[in-house]
Amino acid sequence: MTRDRSAPGLALGGPGKKQNMHEHTEEGLPKPKRRRVPNAERSATTRAKLIEATIKSLYELGYHQTTTVLVAERAGVSRGAMLHQFPTKADLMMAAAYKIRDMRLERHQEKLGELEKAEDKFLALIDVLWEGLLSSSGVARIELMLSTRSDPDLCDRFEVFNDEIDRNHKKRVWELCEAAGMSSENQKQQINAFVQLYAAALRGLAIDALRPASRDGAGDSVELLKRFQAQFFEQILKSNG
Repeated sequence: MTRDRSAPGLALGGPGKKQNMHEHTEEGLPKPKRRRVPNAERSATTRAKLIEATIKSLYELGYHQTTTVLVAERAGVSRGAMLHQFPTKADLMMAAAYKIRDMRLERHQEKLGELEKAEDKFLALIDVLWEGLLSSSGVARIELMLSTRSDPDLCDRFEVFNDEIDRNHKKRVWELCEAAGMSSENQKQQINAFVQLYAAALRGLAIDALRPASRDGAGDSVELLKRFQAQFFEQILKSNG
C-alpha cells in the first residue's frame, strides 16, 4: 500500500517536519521579521506622545482640566506607562514647559537666521515672539504661567524655569546688540529693561487676544510697540553709554 505523502502531519519539505504557514505570505515567501523596538526608543516615543497631548490639552481645555488621566487617554498610553514616565502632574507639566521652550528657541533661531544684519535681527524680535505667543504652544505656556502660581507642587519649579528663560533671553538679545556696535554697561541695562518690557507687554496682549473682540486691537498695539522699538534702538545705538 502506498502512503499518502500529503497526509496531515508531514511537511512538504521533508519527513517529520511540520510547516508553519504563519511564517509565509500567501505567495509562499517567508514573511519579513518584525523589528524589535529597543526599550529606550519605545520610552522616548511614549514620552513624546504624552508631552504632545499635554500641550494640546492645555491649549484646548486649560490647565485645570488637563489631568493626567485625560492626557494618557488622549495620547493612547496606558495609565501605568504614563506614571512610569511622569509620576506626578507636576512632572508632566514641567516636561511640557521645557518642550515649549525648545520649540520656541528653535523657531527663534530659524527666523533670525534668515536675516544677516544684527539690527534687522533685533527689530524682528517682537514679531517672532508675538507669533509664538499666538500659537497653540504659546497659549499652552500662558496657561502654565497663570495656573502654576497657585500650585504648590509647581510654583517653585516653574519660577526657577522662568528665571532661566529670562536670563538667557536677555543674554541673546545683548549679544545681538554687541554685534550691532553697543558695548557700555548703560546700554546693556537699557537693553535688558527693553527686553523685559516687550516680553511682558506681548504676554499681556496675547492674553487679551484670547478674546476674539480684542484680537485686532492687540495687533495694533504690537505695531505701536514695534515703532517704539525702532526708535529706541536708533537712539541707544547713537549714545556713547
